[in-house]
Amino acid sequence: MYMTQGLHRALQQHPDRVALRFGDRQRSFREFSERVARLAGALQALGMQTGDRVAMLSLNSDRYLEYQMAVPWGGGVLNPCNIRWSAAEILYSLNDSGSTLLLVDHNFCHLVEQFRHDSTSLREVVYCGDGAAPAGMHDYEALLASADAVPDAPRRGEDLAGIFYTGGTTGFPKGVMLSHTNLCSSGMALRSEGLAAPNGIYLHCAPMFHLADIGLSMPHWIEGNTHAIVAAFNPELVLDTLERDRVSHLLLVPTMIQMLVDHPAMRKPRDLGALRTIAYGASTIPEAVLERAMAALPGVGFVQAYGMTELSPLATLNPAWYHTPEARHLGKLRSAGRASHCTEVRIVDPE
Repeated sequence: MYMTQGLHRALQQHPDRVALRFGDRQRSFREFSERVARLAGALQALGMQTGDRVAMLSLNSDRYLEYQMAVPWGGGVLNPCNIRWSAAEILYSLNDSGSTLLLVDHNFCHLVEQFRHDSTSLREVVYCGDGAAPAGMHDYEALLASADAVPDAPRRGEDLAGIFYTGGTTGFPKGVMLSHTNLCSSGMALRSEGLAAPNGIYLHCAPMFHLADIGLSMPHWIEGNTHAIVAAFNPELVLDTLERDRVSHLLLVPTMIQMLVDHPAMRKPRDLGALRTIAYGASTIPEAVLERAMAALPGVGFVQAYGMTELSPLATLNPAWYHTPEARHLGKLRSAGRASHCTEVRIVDPE
């Protein structure tokens, strides 16, 4: 198994299906795959060799998706940087992982000079935002225009796919090294649990640097589905995107669910009939918030997912049928669910 496998199948099976939508940009799988292959070639031309770490510091965008596919396509290793960290923490992840290339958008350009000065590994910076690239940075679109498309690198299985930094109880964050098999196995488990369906549309509204979003998008790559993207979570923008793009699946944390269902824009007449599943997790959800959400979206299945970066990330699921009024008496609503496919759970202590 390998990360780009679903992309190859989508290109073979339905090359003209929409692969992504972001703002006014839309690309088919044929167009997206061509850009991925050219970006992989551009990164190789900048010095990326097999196993090299490539970082990205950016809000959500279509270029973030291209990065997530192009780095493994070109034989590299992903290091998606946490946009909520301090400059010192981001710099630590660059040095700790040995990242040699960095893609950065306009929101974080002001940090680049510090990274250049203090990083022990960084060699090249690519500007992946809109508009002209700042001085000293490579322009993303110019690189693609001049690059040759390259064949997919034969990295798969236990080869390292990415280093994903996660908070520890003390000190700096820890880099979790995940293989292609790790990420694909979790994706297959999520697909088998119904977190992706044929002809679905997944909305990236959680941060794309986070393994929760990467993990929940994996079954949609496997299924060959469309990816809709918003730059950052905004309740009204998310509602508009759900309606406009006919989104079927999305991931929200409980605070996002509360902001969504309590927003005045939710009270406007809307056609959200395409929405099938909302996966939620990362913290407990107040039962009153969940009740309001299920009442506001009566045709939507709510699924609680529990995981952690070290688990690639899925561990357990509390499926939609435990969220129904008929199943409340079973007392499962407040649980983290049962072990998912490809997962074993063992209780080691009564506490």
